[in-house]
Amino acid sequence: MHLLNKTLPLLLLATLAMTLPACSGVKQSLIAERPKDEAFRTELKREPSTLNFAVETTADDIARTLNQVIGKELYKGSTRTKGLTADIVRNGPIAVAAADNYLYLTVPVAMSLSYGIFESPAIAAKLKFKVNAKVTPNWKINAEVYYQGLSDAMAEEIGIGPVSIKPRAIVEGVTQPVQKLISDAVSRKINEAFPLKAQAARAWRAAQKPVLLDKNFSAWLKITPQEVMLYPLSAQNNRVRVSIGIKSYAEAVVGPEPPAPPPSPLPNLKLVNSFDKSFHIALNADLYYRDILAIASPLLLNRQFEADGKSITLKDFDLYGSGDRLIVKVATEGSLEGVFYLTCKPCFDPQTNVFSVKEIDFDMNTRSLLLQSANWFLHGTIRDAIRDKLNMDLTKKLEESREMARNAINRVNLVENVYLKGEIKSLKFGDAIVQKDKISLQLYTEGETAIVLQ
Repeated sequence: MHLLNKTLPLLLLATLAMTLPACSGVKQSLIAERPKDEAFRTELKREPSTLNFAVETTADDIARTLNQVIGKELYKGSTRTKGLTADIVRNGPIAVAAADNYLYLTVPVAMSLSYGIFESPAIAAKLKFKVNAKVTPNWKINAEVYYQGLSDAMAEEIGIGPVSIKPRAIVEGVTQPVQKLISDAVSRKINEAFPLKAQAARAWRAAQKPVLLDKNFSAWLKITPQEVMLYPLSAQNNRVRVSIGIKSYAEAVVGPEPPAPPPSPLPNLKLVNSFDKSFHIALNADLYYRDILAIASPLLLNRQFEADGKSITLKDFDLYGSGDRLIVKVATEGSLEGVFYLTCKPCFDPQTNVFSVKEIDFDMNTRSLLLQSANWFLHGTIRDAIRDKLNMDLTKKLEESREMARNAINRVNLVENVYLKGEIKSLKFGDAIVQKDKISLQLYTEGETAIVLQ
């Protein structure tokens, strides 16, 4: 009985202590467990670009070169007619036209035929050839020459002493050696006119070194070349063009000069039928949580939130990253004193340039704690208020980035006599990642560029 008299007051006090938080006007104090940290994705996705450059010449330049290297003597020797020999010489300038991805050659000739002591007068004609030039994986251009016939009318039959011959058949019978002579000359001179490997190597080396875009912004263009592609030789409107594309990753980096990677050798040539000529420069915008807090805190701190006749005041507010989500830490006083955590997913709307958060809700540990002790707080307006105040319009920041990129790549000197010229046409959203102290947004300026070799 004596023991019961001692323990009864203690039981009453414990019961009273447990029921006090539920009584009206008594403050609750709760500390939620911090959410478990989750691993981050460390790198933004990268979108490849194509740096384009072309090596170009004209049909007149090719003709000028061919007239220098192809001599007058085209063929001298036997024909298909026993005892009959032919002497074919060039008697005028070779004409070259470029159309439909072919070169068309017209070679004026004079042919003399001999049979024993008899010789025919020189017979004038024009030989026509069509040239199809192809690039091989070892960077060489091979010219395939096809005989297309005679451009001028020629007598069907002439007599040389006692022999009657058909000159057209004689000419066409000896075109193979002439064709080979022209083919070898065209291949040699086109390779001299288009030193593809040497030109590509210059551009490849130039693309690997970071280039200062804007001194005021301390902005650098960092290009990481991946492979070299070549589009089939184009011959149109009397111009011959070889287009080469360097597939790369390009980004604008603000800050100190990024370190140049170890130089990589020119890779094997990849022959393609087409490639994307657009060029993308990644513009990475970092939103530091300290800057977001500086904007949002004055709008949230010391503000009252009410629910079910109770009210709390937000006394502290913090942000940090975990996995792919933002963690919002809040400290409250009033009807509920304590520390609680909410999670949300950051998002960026490229149509409005607004950074915002969605799917904001209490963390599982916080929710479980509040369900037991302060369910009313789960249904308050604090979530909506935090979501609204974390919205940020990035239009000005992005326009500055785009203008910087536009001005910078008008003419970028990669190395001596190698320039990058480009035009920015649009800006699009690329990727976003959450990090411990910031959110990194990636946007792409889209346009077309060309490497100019001078």
